[in-house]
Amino acid sequence: MILVIALLLTAVYVALLFWVAHREDRNATEAPRGIAYVHALAIGVYCTSWTFFGAVGSAAVSGWQFLPIYFGPILLFTLGYGLLRQTLRVAKAQHSTSIADFLAARYGKSPIVAATVTLIAAIGALPYMALQLKSVGDAMTALAPQLLSTDSLVFAVTISMAMFAILFGTRRAHISDQNRGLVAAIAIESVVKLLALVAMGVFALWLLLPDSAADTANAGNAPLFSDVFNLGQIDARFVVLTVIAASAALCLPRQFHMTIVEAPNEGSHQPMRWVFPAYLLLISLAVIPVTMAGLTLLPNAMAAPDMIMMTLPLAEGADAMAVFVFLGGISAATGMIIVSTVALSGMIANDLVLPVMLRSVADGNRRASRIATLVQPLRRIIMVGLLTLAYGYYLVVQEGALLASLGTLSFALVTQFVPGLVGGLVWRGGKRQGMLAGLAAGFGGWLMLLLLPSLNGGIPAFSIHPDPLVSGVVLATSLNVALYITVSLLARDTVVDRAQATAFATGLDIPEALATQSQLRVADIRLLLRQFIGPQRTHDVLSAMRDANGLFYADRDPADGPLIRMAERQIAGVLGSASAATFMQSVRDGEPIPPEEVLALLGETSQKLKFSGDLLQIAIENIDQGVALVDRDMRLVAWNERYVEMFDLPDNLAVVGQPIAALIRFNLEHIGTVEAEIARQVEKRLDFMRQGTRHFQEREQGDGRILRIQGNPAPDGGYVTSYTDITADRRAEQALEAKVAERTQQLTEANAALEQATQSKTRFLAAASHDLVQPMNAARLFTSALEEEIRPDNAPAKKLVQQIDHSISMADNLLRTLLDISKLDGGGLKPSPSRFPVNQLLSDLETQFAERAAQKGLALKVKSCSLTLHTDKGMFVSILQNLVSNAIRYTQSGRIIIGARRRGEHIDIQVHDTGPGIAEEHQELIFQEFRQLPDNDGKKGVGLGLALAQRLADLLGSEIQLMSAPGKGSCFSITMPVEADAESAAEETAQATPRSAVPQAAILCIDNDEHALEALSGLLSRWGCQVETATHINGQIPPCPDLLILDYQLDDGVTGDQIYTHLVAHWDANPPVIMLTADDTETTKQLCAQMGFERQLKPASPMALRALLGSMLQRGAMQVNESRSIVSSAPRRRGQGFS
Repeated sequence: MILVIALLLTAVYVALLFWVAHREDRNATEAPRGIAYVHALAIGVYCTSWTFFGAVGSAAVSGWQFLPIYFGPILLFTLGYGLLRQTLRVAKAQHSTSIADFLAARYGKSPIVAATVTLIAAIGALPYMALQLKSVGDAMTALAPQLLSTDSLVFAVTISMAMFAILFGTRRAHISDQNRGLVAAIAIESVVKLLALVAMGVFALWLLLPDSAADTANAGNAPLFSDVFNLGQIDARFVVLTVIAASAALCLPRQFHMTIVEAPNEGSHQPMRWVFPAYLLLISLAVIPVTMAGLTLLPNAMAAPDMIMMTLPLAEGADAMAVFVFLGGISAATGMIIVSTVALSGMIANDLVLPVMLRSVADGNRRASRIATLVQPLRRIIMVGLLTLAYGYYLVVQEGALLASLGTLSFALVTQFVPGLVGGLVWRGGKRQGMLAGLAAGFGGWLMLLLLPSLNGGIPAFSIHPDPLVSGVVLATSLNVALYITVSLLARDTVVDRAQATAFATGLDIPEALATQSQLRVADIRLLLRQFIGPQRTHDVLSAMRDANGLFYADRDPADGPLIRMAERQIAGVLGSASAATFMQSVRDGEPIPPEEVLALLGETSQKLKFSGDLLQIAIENIDQGVALVDRDMRLVAWNERYVEMFDLPDNLAVVGQPIAALIRFNLEHIGTVEAEIARQVEKRLDFMRQGTRHFQEREQGDGRILRIQGNPAPDGGYVTSYTDITADRRAEQALEAKVAERTQQLTEANAALEQATQSKTRFLAAASHDLVQPMNAARLFTSALEEEIRPDNAPAKKLVQQIDHSISMADNLLRTLLDISKLDGGGLKPSPSRFPVNQLLSDLETQFAERAAQKGLALKVKSCSLTLHTDKGMFVSILQNLVSNAIRYTQSGRIIIGARRRGEHIDIQVHDTGPGIAEEHQELIFQEFRQLPDNDGKKGVGLGLALAQRLADLLGSEIQLMSAPGKGSCFSITMPVEADAESAAEETAQATPRSAVPQAAILCIDNDEHALEALSGLLSRWGCQVETATHINGQIPPCPDLLILDYQLDDGVTGDQIYTHLVAHWDANPPVIMLTADDTETTKQLCAQMGFERQLKPASPMALRALLGSMLQRGAMQVNESRSIVSSAPRRRGQGFS
């Protein structure tokens, strides 16, 4: 229920963000009050879910080492503010759109530098974005632990992020313009994060007050402050993390975008200089009490320290606080992903995709003017792709520790941008070649010394410090700096390199000499700018140029150097500096671009075009759409016949010079619009046209037709509108959608039925496995007890009892294999490889089948073998049992030989018989289910043995081969790889079941099967143990035994580990435990590993059980201490109470 409330509040919160962003974008022309403070708060996007949740976890584990993530940016915005201010000033002067664009502009506007920085930034950002999605999922799981998966909810959050980024991150092609809606929404998210953390800090302080109930109840468990936070934690790692965090605060793509690109042009530097450090200081102060409260009040805090922020209020019953913290975490994750997506999409579009398109322009394959229309759709596609990759990475990588380490590594990676950025601002000698060489060396060092060792758990190839992070960052950055300086000193620079170095170091513009001579006219520049930045902005920048230079730019005048450079800077705000430089170079080197060609390619029509009337009429009459063009006075100047037909216009209405308001009124009256509404609609559409607003809608006419109406402004203030009849398309789409909905419903119902059948089968298998193995376990224990009663001199009786025990064991093996085959049908059976000697396996087969072969008068011979296999022993034994059983069944006389042949690195286990043989045409049939040969001489069987054997062999990665001919017997063979160490396996097997002496001890046995208890009690008593049994635990708690034997599945849904937890709560010691269970699943295996239990599967081998008892009882106090430590940290499992 709490998760539902949290999700509803999240939906309302997201809707509020959309409304705020939309409102701010609509008022973008106004100068809002306090914009500098809004921008300063938006820089808080630096605090992601990693710092929101993970800071407390880091403090709980490493004390003060949580602080560098905040301390580094505080130092940058205070002591290092001069560097930040210089970066901001130069970036605004250069119209930089990203960190990649900024560095490319410094180093000769190099596309290679821009592409390299973009690739490295994307590599570092994607895992970090996936980390945010994982934190969202973990927070949802904390609110609703019963959820099996939160992937679908995380996917919904990802979709909302994509919608937000697309709607408010790409509304303007000019990236260097501030997206006020985006900035305002991120600022609100920063405030929500801060309030949530501060509120949690105050709540934690209240819990720690001496008079609080929580503090009183946990007074003895409270750790000392000096135990958690001490000066010894301020070491080399602390310093390196501080440097990394300071670097990330400027060089991460999202931080550069929000701090530099989105900064207002004036007045932004003063507020952010103190607002952002104060913001980080408040957050870091709130972390300390939350950490201390979590370690004091949560017994299992260290099991998931990153979730203390969520689990602490939930444990104290403060659900409202938990929901507030959840909203803060959602804000932290979504803000980071949205801004990262906006920043990276611009970098990838401008620095990777558009340069390729521009090269094709220079080759003549595409006209340059088409690029402007592709910029925004391209960025939106890239945004969707980035979020898809991040969500896919979140699904694939399941280990949270790996993602968290990649978060630190992402920070370390962007540190490699610092030498080129700082060097470019303070040293004019830095060159493009040095920047690229340093980046390559730094990235290579990061890859080899940090990323690869963290992924494979290996040791770095070279290290200068015990901490891999310290060593890797210092070495990679040192290589970067060394190569940057060395190569820059050796390389030659160009005029552009020197000019840009001067511009970055001094703030001066590019020298006049860099404006190369060209044939461009002012009209060409005007039209180019209109395509990229729009008519209004073009008018504004040209007016500013005229006022600044005192020149009147006539369309026929040649474009001078300042005008060309201004155009390049404006286009750089859309394409980035590197792509803009390439674009302008291609324009200057080619023929002048006619205005008519640019306008025609972009679909704009203007009265200024010099087309003849006949040519224009031919063009528009041969298209399916209706077209109408009006001039700046909103009068009709051109149309086609299709337009007249669509609206059934009278001849006296469709004439040149007709006010477009008259045609709009006629159309509205024609479809039956009321008079009061007509006036409003006419005025509304005229406003669209006068403002030059793009217009798009689909409207159903009175006769049922559906028209797509699309309007675009013309360059001279006119407006062109096209009308397309899409009735057939929409009807087809509706029919298709109905069909898809029908098929989707059918598929959903079929999947639900299939899922229900699978779950039913799984429950049946679990019940069958437990209920069938229980009586065999009792029988085997009774048999062992009977063997203890037989005198040593009664050899025949002892042999008979041993044969009974062996038969029970073989039956157990067959039953488990049959159940595993059923699991195989459901796709749930996985091999569990182990090492075992082949000779032991062959000896067991001889013991099992010798008497059966002798009864038929057959000789069973087994060839010894010293090799070792590593595979699933149970499955492999089942395969050979089927082969030997078939050989005995169908062989009338002669012999059966079982042996092994080594072939290089493989071994063939073979079963030879002297039976009737199998014809070649029947050799494939015998491996099919329920198929028997027609000449089987009446031998009984169901035809499943070989089919199951073949399927098990496939599962083990092998196959069964058959060599046979009628009258010459048969040879079945299965090939497996040889395990190198044969002796160790033999020793392991030999040591597995020693007949150890069992010390006299008090043992408590708990099992809901009374027969099993009776058999186990009898056997243990004969070994000299004092045994107490129980089928459940009621109000009377038995005394603490020396050892406890538990079943896992007990009555009323209670499990063995819950019984143990209940008992040790009343004892002063934790005795060692054997979990004797028929549940051979990963659940019991992992549970025993966590609790420190020994697991023994039913039916238990008496020899193995005796050896295990002796070993565990001899460990004594050491086992008790280890068990106490494990139980205290083990997670409590929910279940029913004890009777």
